[in-house]
Amino acid sequence: MSLNHSKINQIIKIEDLNICLRVAAEEDMDDIKQLYYKVYGGKYPLLEINDADKMKWAINDPNYLWLLNEYQGKIAGSLIFVVDPRHRIGKSMAAVVDPEYRGHKLTIINLSVGLKYLMQEKNLCDLIYAVVRTFVSLNFHKDLQELGFIDLGIFPNVRKVKYYETHGLKVCFKPGTLERRKTIPVLTPVVNQIYEICQKKLKLENALIEDPILPEVASLKMDLYIEKSPDIEWEYYKHRDGGKLLFDFFPLHYPQLKLYNKNHQTEAYIHFQEIDGHASLIGLRTDQNDLTGLLNLISLYAEGMGIKYFEILISAFEPVLMKMAYEASFLPCAYFPAAKVDLNGKRIDYVIFSRCFVPLNFQGLRLYKESKPYALAFYRIYSNKIWEELERA
Repeated sequence: MSLNHSKINQIIKIEDLNICLRVAAEEDMDDIKQLYYKVYGGKYPLLEINDADKMKWAINDPNYLWLLNEYQGKIAGSLIFVVDPRHRIGKSMAAVVDPEYRGHKLTIINLSVGLKYLMQEKNLCDLIYAVVRTFVSLNFHKDLQELGFIDLGIFPNVRKVKYYETHGLKVCFKPGTLERRKTIPVLTPVVNQIYEICQKKLKLENALIEDPILPEVASLKMDLYIEKSPDIEWEYYKHRDGGKLLFDFFPLHYPQLKLYNKNHQTEAYIHFQEIDGHASLIGLRTDQNDLTGLLNLISLYAEGMGIKYFEILISAFEPVLMKMAYEASFLPCAYFPAAKVDLNGKRIDYVIFSRCFVPLNFQGLRLYKESKPYALAFYRIYSNKIWEELERA
C-alpha cells in the first residue's frame, strides 16, 4: 500500500514555542544523525540511525513513519514507527529529544499523533509496541500508560548504549484486538509465571499447563559456518513463506547472517546488531530432533561472534518448543498477546525468550509499578535455572 505520510504537518504550541511536527525527508538525514550523536554519541545501536542506506530506505519506505520536531529550522526531536502490514503490528522506536527542548513532552506528543494516524486514520495496525528503557522517568511511564500502553514483560540486558540496560515491553492495543485472539494458550509451568502477570492485567483466561518430558539425546556435535551476504534475506523469506522454518515469526526483523552446517541441512537465520551485541533467532531450518542441543550449539557460536543478548519468539501453543528453549537457557521474559495473525484471521499469542551472555545488571533500575512484577518473576526463573544446573552438576 502506498501512503502519503507527508500530509502529517502541524504546529504544536508549547508555552511560547511553535514547534512543527512533520515527516522526515532525505534532506533531513544529516541533521537527524547529528541529533542522535549529540544525545548518544556514536553509540546508538539502530541501523536506521547509523547506516545511511538504511536511513534513506526508512524515510522513503511507506511501511515506516518517521516523525520529526522542528523549531526555527533545527531538528529538536525524532520518533520512528514501522509497520508489518501482514500481521497488522507496528513498533515505535528511536525516540530522542534535543536536551534543549526536553520537558515539553515532545515524545509523548509524537507518539499520540503516530498512534492515532496508524491505528485510527489509516487503520494499518491493530497494535503498536515499544521497547522502553527502564532508566526513563516514572512520569514518562505514566504518560505512556495514559496513551494506552500496557506493560507485558522485560528484556534483561537487552541494549548497550553506555552500559547494558534492562528494557520493558509495552503494547498499545486497538479496541477489539484481544477479542480476536486464539484463547487458552498451552504453556509450561515456567512460562505461566510470566503469563499470570499479563493475564491479570488484561483479564485473560487461564492457560492450559503442560510440562513435557523431553527424550534423552546424545551430545550434539556439529560444525557451524557463518555466511553474510545480501542473498540471505531473500533466501530466508523463501523458506519462511514456504513453511520450512521453526521460530519463523519475528515481525519487523530481517536476517543479516546465517549459521549453517556442512550439508546445509541446518540453517539458522539471525538478526544481529554488532554495535551492542543484540541478536534474534528469526528462523531455523534443521533435520535435527534435539533442538535443545542445537540451540545450545547455536548459542555457543553466537557468543563467539560477539552476541551478548539472544532472543527467540515461540507460539503460546508450543509447550515442547518452550521446554526445549528453556533447557537451552532461553528464559521467558515477556508475553505478547495477539502478536501474529494466522491463516484463519485469528491473532496468536507469543512468548519472548532471551538468553544473556553477560552478567545481569539490575543496579540503577527505576521500575514502574506495572513492570516490576515481570522483573521479579524473571529473576525467580533465572535463579531457579541456575539452581537446576547446579543440582545436575
